[in-house]
Amino acid sequence: LASTFAMGIEYAILMPTVWKYVQSVGGTKTHLGLLLAGFSMTRTISFLIVGYWSDRRPMREPFVFSFILGAIGSLLYGVAGGLNSLGVMMLGRLVAGIGAASTTLNQTYIARAASVDQRTKLLSLCRGCAVLGIASGPVLNLFLLKLDDSDLCTGRFCLNSMTSSGYVMAVMNVLLCLLFTFLFVEPPPQVSSRSASYHRPEDVGAIQESKYHEIEEMEEPSALQAINIVICQRAGWFCLMINFVTGFEMTALETAVTPITAEQYGWGTQENSYLFGAITVIAILAIVSTIVFDKQSCCSSRLVILLAQVSLGIAFAVALGACGGADIPLWGLFTFGGFLVYGVVLQATPALGVYSTMIGDFDKGVFMGYSQIVLGVARILGPLFAGVTLEFHTHWLLMAAACGVYAFTPVSFPFVW
Repeated sequence: LASTFAMGIEYAILMPTVWKYVQSVGGTKTHLGLLLAGFSMTRTISFLIVGYWSDRRPMREPFVFSFILGAIGSLLYGVAGGLNSLGVMMLGRLVAGIGAASTTLNQTYIARAASVDQRTKLLSLCRGCAVLGIASGPVLNLFLLKLDDSDLCTGRFCLNSMTSSGYVMAVMNVLLCLLFTFLFVEPPPQVSSRSASYHRPEDVGAIQESKYHEIEEMEEPSALQAINIVICQRAGWFCLMINFVTGFEMTALETAVTPITAEQYGWGTQENSYLFGAITVIAILAIVSTIVFDKQSCCSSRLVILLAQVSLGIAFAVALGACGGADIPLWGLFTFGGFLVYGVVLQATPALGVYSTMIGDFDKGVFMGYSQIVLGVARILGPLFAGVTLEFHTHWLLMAAACGVYAFTPVSFPFVW
């Protein structure tokens, strides 16, 4: 939970300032997309490595390794301003992305340590810690903005509202490294599917029984057989698709929002901090909704995901109707963003909870790594696409592509559930 909270803080203090920071070292909107996508790329590559590591070694080891690299990457991001180097800034985010692969360890820990009926609630709590970290963003940014009024630049070192996000995260990663080294409690040992017969979990989710092929009990299933069972026969691909939609939509919005508000409304770091604070409130509402729905016997994961699809449908109806032109009205941006954030956050946790149940006795670190890889690929494509399309005069291409990605989920829904 502490690790997740720290990731939320990083998001909160970096996103409102990153566009201004990129501009300060001579970067463009395309460079902004590359910077955010590069972080996601190295994180995605690292997911399977730390997942495999956590399945076969004490989980403390990959956690501490991730925090060390996170501290190094954040420090490089901070010093890039004093060096006036876009390259060092890029390098810092690439290294920090490797460190951020610890997010898959958080989910793996819950999958291994929690009972099936507790996973959705604990995953919601984990996501809530991230949102709580994000909620602290406006307050932290108001404090960090005061650094701009002080002359704290000496030689190659410069401390201001833009570089401070790197230094703050470097300190937090060092603290997490110390905490996990001495206080972390290892989860129960991984139960390998290769040492016991495979049994299908009874509570694999609300997917109709007819959608499954009958799986005979087998001993020592190979890696390909495990993938076929979880991803294909149990329709785990649908949960992975939801992961992709969540990652693409959120990162595309994150990349586009600060350039849009700066150019059209003249907003700076403070106003954007308030905007991300409002986004956080909506995300908290979605998480609370998930917890409330989970306690109701009449509300299955299928119903919650269906409600999320309705919210996303409203968001894209507004996007295509009001937000595609050269100028996006403020009410349109708020309405689109509100329904979009609520929908993607609402569907993410139930989908992940069902997916963790589908894994059964197979290696949870590896399969959670697959989930994070899909999310990571989406987080690479979202910023890249948004950064490029922002160079155009209108926003039709951005909105149409985001709507097209969303459409895969409701179209697939009837064939899965």
